[in-house]
Amino acid sequence: MSQAYDAHTQELFAAAVCRALRESRRRQKLTQADVAQRTGGLVSKAALANYETGHRSLRIDVLWVIARALGEDLGGLLNMAERGIGRWQSTAGTGSVTVDIDEVMEAEDPRLAPVRRWFELRSGGGSASAMTLDDGAILALAALMNVSPAECREILVGTAAEAGGAPVPLPEQDSGPVAGRHGDDVAERTGFRGEPAAI
Repeated sequence: MSQAYDAHTQELFAAAVCRALRESRRRQKLTQADVAQRTGGLVSKAALANYETGHRSLRIDVLWVIARALGEDLGGLLNMAERGIGRWQSTAGTGSVTVDIDEVMEAEDPRLAPVRRWFELRSGGGSASAMTLDDGAILALAALMNVSPAECREILVGTAAEAGGAPVPLPEQDSGPVAGRHGDDVAERTGFRGEPAAI
């Protein structure tokens, strides 16, 4: 890798490898069960799901088996993941992020349950397809999810990556509607006051 090694970069690289596997599988329109079957029983569907979401550490021998099951070149996957680190680091800082509401609502990540509930309350049954979240909204959502704001941002970015898109960081001078821009907008509209919600 051309970037300096540190724990944060290692985590970003591991997440990028997981995304590369998931994107390859989805691009080929394969289910997790299909890929698990292609491994000849070496990797179960449940294990693959945990590897793809980063809930389970991915050893190199397991990565090799999954890459072969996907028909992917291991070196190509690793290069794609390394290039992806810079792309995802750019959205991991501060500033507004636009997310696709449908992608979040369809995501299987259990950490997004409070976010889905928040979107439901905000939309009031409306049909908004995207929402721009500023630092205040991300801070409030992070509290609901019991994660740091940086982790919340990474989870939201990862959700977009799973669906094939990427949230777009917006400059602070953006004049469009932004959730959380006016103080306690999140708390006023949802009744949430930063405490984790039981959903």
